Amino acid sequence: MLARKTVILTIPLFPYLAKGRRKPQKTKRIRPQDALNLKKMLKEMKKGQVASFNIAGKPWSLVSVYSSYSPDIHTMLLETSPNRYLPGPEGIAEREGDGLMRLWAATLDLIAKRKNVSSVHLGYNWSPRSWGNEDEKTGFQSLPTKFHPHLWGWPAIDKNVFAKKVLTSSLSPQERRLLGQNDYAKPFGRLIKKRFEETFSKNEFFPLHKWHIDGRGIYARFNEPVANILRKPGFFGQVLKPLACLLEQTTRELTETMTTINCGQIDRILAKRHLRDLEILRADPVMRDEKYIRKVFKQKGYPKGLLEALLPAVSNRCFRKGDSFNWWRKGFAYALVFNGPIKGKAGELRIMPGVYIGPGGVVEAEGFLIRRPEDRQFSDIEIRRKSEDLRNLAQELEIQGF
Repeated sequence: MLARKTVILTIPLFPYLAKGRRKPQKTKRIRPQDALNLKKMLKEMKKGQVASFNIAGKPWSLVSVYSSYSPDIHTMLLETSPNRYLPGPEGIAEREGDGLMRLWAATLDLIAKRKNVSSVHLGYNWSPRSWGNEDEKTGFQSLPTKFHPHLWGWPAIDKNVFAKKVLTSSLSPQERRLLGQNDYAKPFGRLIKKRFEETFSKNEFFPLHKWHIDGRGIYARFNEPVANILRKPGFFGQVLKPLACLLEQTTRELTETMTTINCGQIDRILAKRHLRDLEILRADPVMRDEKYIRKVFKQKGYPKGLLEALLPAVSNRCFRKGDSFNWWRKGFAYALVFNGPIKGKAGELRIMPGVYIGPGGVVEAEGFLIRRPEDRQFSDIEIRRKSEDLRNLAQELEIQGF
């Protein structure tokens, strides 16, 4: 059941102040094909860099965000090697991941100390294999060749001037589908939970009984601040990376069961980043014979209802039937997000699967919709304040030894 009302966040765009500059600087929108040219893409992204870090020998940057999720601090971390394909945590070594967890925790601690912040949030979107004219227009992973987790703080929703509640009935069918009125999230969540049980059922951080499923996917609650969970020894190697590997493998199996797409070939192209192969990435998918698909789903013991939920979307896309918002997003997608209040001991880890073309990501995974009106920007005063806040955040992290 969807809530009767839905919160919509209308956040202006945020041209940033790079270090040493007095006027707000605009970023160019990164075109998906430019993500294959890491040097060009990183040159653009570094305009918003407010700090750089060496984590286990790898360069990471703290970058301001043009399309902010919050009127308060919102930043992201980006690995800036000019020759490293890194779609998600599955490609990060454990030592580097441990260092990243410490940096995430310290950043959330500093965001939580801010006067107007009520909750802290950390998450990322994943869909590196979603290439095509429709896939690339909206949603999920905006830089498909570089993992870029977002960290932000929100004021209390009822005190957030950028938030308003609207009747859920006023939303489009696609928006209601994204927030839980769908037939795919629960069976997809059951598949993830089953894989979780097969992979690491005795995990001390999130035992199997703590995982629950609803119309937005699968989630687990915990009785500690988010930052405390992140800094626990072994969290990256025992939870986050195995989860990312599990999700990558699951989406790969489903994609190759239902279509003739070769995920390995796509991954190799993205790793080599050859622009001449863009045509292969964007090629229309070819659906396998339905009898074959049903046979494999049965053999693998996929959850009941999953095939009937996914088949229409894949078929619509492969045969170009109907409106594109009912098409499958090639390769599938997911959003993974942590959130928790700054007071008390509580938090949540949520994973939202992405099946259809269209908007989606960590904010929607938490049950909110976000608007970014192109004709609105923060005022110069607000831009300077937010930029100064980011620089102060970077200085605090440096003082802490990052």
